[in-house]
Amino acid sequence: MFNRDRNVAAPGRLWMRIAREVLRYPLPVFGAAVSLVGLGAAQLALPWVIKEWVQGPVAQGGVPLTAHVVVALIIVTLLALFIVSSRSLLVSVDQRVVEHLRSAAVDHALRLEPATVERYPTGDVMSRVFQDVALLSGVTGTVMQRILGDGLLMIGALFMMFLLQWRLALAACLLAAIVVFALGATGRVIRRLGAVAQERMGTLSTILQEQLQGLSTIRGYQTEDFEADRFSVANAGYRATSIRAGSWSAALIGSAFLVAATGFVAAVWLGSQQVAAGRITVGSLLAFCLYAGLTVEPMRRLAETQGFLQRSLPAAERLFELLDLPLQSDATASSMLAPSTPARSVHAPRRRSRGSAVGFENVHFRYLPDRPLLEGVDLHVHPGERIAVVAASGGGKTTLASLLLRFRDPIAGRILLDGADLRSYPIPELRRLVCVVEQKPFLFSGPLIENLRYGSWNAREAEIREAVDVCGLQPLVERHPLGINASLRESGGDLSAGERQRVALARAIVKNPALLVLDEATSAIDSQAEADIFARLEPWLAQRTVILMAHRLSTVRRVSRVVVLAGGRVSGDGTLDDLVGGESVFTTLFCDQLEGAPQVFLEPRATGGASP
Repeated sequence: MFNRDRNVAAPGRLWMRIAREVLRYPLPVFGAAVSLVGLGAAQLALPWVIKEWVQGPVAQGGVPLTAHVVVALIIVTLLALFIVSSRSLLVSVDQRVVEHLRSAAVDHALRLEPATVERYPTGDVMSRVFQDVALLSGVTGTVMQRILGDGLLMIGALFMMFLLQWRLALAACLLAAIVVFALGATGRVIRRLGAVAQERMGTLSTILQEQLQGLSTIRGYQTEDFEADRFSVANAGYRATSIRAGSWSAALIGSAFLVAATGFVAAVWLGSQQVAAGRITVGSLLAFCLYAGLTVEPMRRLAETQGFLQRSLPAAERLFELLDLPLQSDATASSMLAPSTPARSVHAPRRRSRGSAVGFENVHFRYLPDRPLLEGVDLHVHPGERIAVVAASGGGKTTLASLLLRFRDPIAGRILLDGADLRSYPIPELRRLVCVVEQKPFLFSGPLIENLRYGSWNAREAEIREAVDVCGLQPLVERHPLGINASLRESGGDLSAGERQRVALARAIVKNPALLVLDEATSAIDSQAEADIFARLEPWLAQRTVILMAHRLSTVRRVSRVVVLAGGRVSGDGTLDDLVGGESVFTTLFCDQLEGAPQVFLEPRATGGASP
């Protein structure tokens, strides 16, 4: 999981990062600030105008409609304009920040290496991108409106109260200090509860995603009640934490209002005593009470905002944790090389007429410290050569493919491509040269043609249709009214497993790599159809280096060289006949398929890079 040991006592770093995001949009921020200052100034001016009106024309029995009334109406009009402009600009800033953060989080997640992403539940990552960013949607507007707007309003109101009656104003400041202390005392508690609530929301997202992906398993094993209860328990935990956080926020708001309202009543009572003693006028008392009233509501709103902001900080922290996950840059890759190894410059991959040479030199790799997977693999593949790599399940075949794409790096040894260490290649160049077709390929919802040209956006339609024909996808295209533009469901759910593998193989053909790795890429296709595909692919395969990883003898026999992995090392390397006669691991792996097989079936049909 992500880091759970959050430094809840140091929110300043988070506020600085949020501030940097906000300052990406200086014009609307400046406009909102000006509107908020204008709003506060108009609110402060109105009580003073009323005071002068009461002490002047009203006290003298003059005509009510005076210049003071006109000024008051102008101020009220300005108040309305400032309210509209400030709210509109604050919403604009909020949504711009949210849009940028969400897009930045997705862009960063897409650039993470698969080995990094696999360590975290997908549902939790999605929760950070959607729920956590959504919680930040009101932070910008709230902070500016409450701190800049209400904060300046409170300071201005207290200043005017000091001008009118400093003794009463001093008492009001003491009450305000009590409210500030209460805000600080409860803020950390609310923040901790908010952090727990956000993590539990991530857990909920993970559970739901697993249940939707495994729906057929759930229905098949009749575990609907168990899964519903599992979600309900997690949901109840989120509800309980949210209620606790809400209760603390409510207590904070109530306390702030109680203190502020009590102070207001006391100010009115004491002010009345001052009026009776002739120390202040009725107009001054009225203005003082109006200014005191301007401090009561902002205090309540600041208390409410404190709870909201403390719940938002954990969301910001979770989001920035995702954005701080390290990317594997080319500079990082180059720094991993020995000092004597020059880094390759970035350039378009040269066309290889016979594919690329591949070399594994004493390669070690492990996922867990105490469970080595590869322990000194030595393997060399010549340009244009076609080999098969076989091993028991969990023997390291798929790991070799991941190492070739640098989704992971060996902990010792090195891998060479055309004589150069993989780590000297810029990542984009390396992944243009190498293509891995997986056993369970991923297809995107949308047109079939977009799945076929995925990553090869400039491919011509003629090239795509040729790949369709070679991979036997023509029946799929013909049964849809839209043909090659037919829309696929999510993950290719409307295709069979074999059709999905054919699409993935065609996509690799369109990509046109120098090194092709087929990781059980035809396991869902029957042997005869597989033979037809390989026969049609022969001219194309002859121009590339091909590494087959398979459990099916009919696939393995299509190459002249078979490499056996066992115990983390190469335990066998030779022709099919050599291995059948003298390699015990190979014989064990294929014993069921070898039993009763005719000799002609066991004889390799190709030598070197010959046809299947």
